[in-house]
Amino acid sequence: MRLLATIMELKVSPSHEYLDQAGTDQETRAVRALLVDAGLLPRRDDHIARFEKWIVASAERILEPKIKVAFIQFARWRHLRRLLRQPTPIPGSLAVSCRRELRLVIELLEWLQTCKRTLETLTQSDVDRWRSTGSAEKFRVKEFLRWAHTNQLVRQIEIRRPPRTPLGVTGTTANERHRLLSYILHPECPLPAAIRFSASLVLLFGARPQQIAALKLVDIVVSGGSVHLRLGTEPVLLPEAIVELAMATHENRRAPRIFAPTTDNIWLIPGSRSGYPIAAVTLAKRLRLIGISPSKGRTGAMASLAQELPPTILARLTGVDPSTAIRWANAVSASNARYAGLVIQPVT
Repeated sequence: MRLLATIMELKVSPSHEYLDQAGTDQETRAVRALLVDAGLLPRRDDHIARFEKWIVASAERILEPKIKVAFIQFARWRHLRRLLRQPTPIPGSLAVSCRRELRLVIELLEWLQTCKRTLETLTQSDVDRWRSTGSAEKFRVKEFLRWAHTNQLVRQIEIRRPPRTPLGVTGTTANERHRLLSYILHPECPLPAAIRFSASLVLLFGARPQQIAALKLVDIVVSGGSVHLRLGTEPVLLPEAIVELAMATHENRRAPRIFAPTTDNIWLIPGSRSGYPIAAVTLAKRLRLIGISPSKGRTGAMASLAQELPPTILARLTGVDPSTAIRWANAVSASNARYAGLVIQPVT
């Protein structure tokens, strides 16, 4: 409110650049959304705009001018270019992942500075030593080193991704998921329909908060008395028990704003940022507040589905990658085999 009052008192012509300088994203988000909804500001992808500024600001940690320029070039070539090619608005999680990779690159470059080494003198043993401690994600610097080698900034370095650990199938039990669903689906449940519907998708179909947040109005398909939802490439038929929640969520799309909510015409669950859906982290937090762990609920649901569906069908209906669906099937098979080994006693 203070920022909005300042704009009105100073008669400042509102612009995204002015708001960028006026405070953090959290402090300016509500005013920005109000101005965009009112047509006083053009729509823009805030995640991309902030990521572009972040690249330049983060590069200041690199002392060597030549390498600083190289870092900015790489970040713009690999990440910014890829984000600009994505359908907008991009999810915040995608920008977070890009920043995570670039932070690891900066970490490597700072480590070289500490060791009084340069990128040109970097060796395979140096990289292996750097990777031996700290985050297991350090393998993600391989794209930067590959790009730097192509641009004759570093010798060829080989980095292999660590082998994937087997998927754990110990999540929310079937009995606990049934109990949670009974509460969520009860006619007198006081929770908003959108949260109840989201919780149902986690517990029944193993949907991730990112998937649910990305759902659009067109992803709910009503045909011949049946209601389908597009989580993957093939629409899944919704059980009758959650159809009412799906339609209530579809019909009530009030997006929070400073003075009064507004109706969004694109996203199934609108967010506080104009033109964006609810943030996945916000949705996950709301699910945890009602006793549902998105990760454990998803694991329990996926483990159950993987026992009933072939990997190809599992991938099509839930939206997971086919290779991930195979990993789920293998994990469930291995878990069942271990359980059978414990239960079956040898006959003497």
